[in-house]
Amino acid sequence: MTLSLPQVKDSDVSASLGEGRWLELECIQYQDNKGVKRLWERCIRKHNTTSQSRGVDAVDIHAIVRKQQPELVLVIQYRPAVKRYCIEFPSGLIDGDESPAVAAARELQEETGYQVDPVNIRIEDNPVVYDPGLSNSCCYVAHVELDGQPEPVLNKPEGDEWSLQVIQIPLLGLSRRLAALADENQLVIDSRLQAFAAGLDTYVRFLL
Repeated sequence: MTLSLPQVKDSDVSASLGEGRWLELECIQYQDNKGVKRLWERCIRKHNTTSQSRGVDAVDIHAIVRKQQPELVLVIQYRPAVKRYCIEFPSGLIDGDESPAVAAARELQEETGYQVDPVNIRIEDNPVVYDPGLSNSCCYVAHVELDGQPEPVLNKPEGDEWSLQVIQIPLLGLSRRLAALADENQLVIDSRLQAFAAGLDTYVRFLL
């Protein structure tokens, strides 16, 4: 389906509004389809050296353990920005010249202990944006099936992963299980995980 979208003229004009060690706030300029110049504030990552990933920052990993009742591998970690523990997909930044699949394999092992050959990881062709009203940060979605693997062995977590815990939740009734887990433990559910669970519910309700 081809859409008729208003033309927008982007500009290289930007002004820094402040920065920290990892993030920068900037104001960018663009022009709408009627020639009106507009401004927008956004947050960008600093020191992004990725090249093979076409400017995409990170990978989100959808890892499913194949068993009689398939389970989704998730992580729980403290997120200072929201002052809460969050349940979410394993994820992480793409380092240097890593391919998305290599980055996904590395992050999956670091965060969950599961070791997977990058050739067995399927990467979605199109990257997705995290929060397009706030940031230009994007990620690739990586899919991997874990079948008949031994119990994963976690290495000593990195300094910023002191709070990370791994959990596996059955796909069947995922939305209900996530809500119960969040209520019982005062967790916040990552929006991408909630959307994934809602998609499963929609499929079961309307397409089965």
